[in-house]
Amino acid sequence: MAFYTDTIESRTVPKASSALTLMSRAFRRIIAAQNRSTDVERMQALDDNELADMGLSRDAIVRHVYRDIYYI
Repeated sequence: MAFYTDTIESRTVPKASSALTLMSRAFRRIIAAQNRSTDVERMQALDDNELADMGLSRDAIVRHVYRDIYYI
């Protein structure tokens, strides 16, 4: 006895748990980025003397805040 089908399914359907994991990771990244942007705004509000006390210049604020994620 032979079995014949006229449809071909070559792709796999992702599991719901993996989709939820991906969404969870994406939301965590968004939240972390928002927290860092608040840090940038807070540091930009400092005057140049306060930044110098921290060993920073105004143009190095973003690089300092994101130093563990990006190599800039």
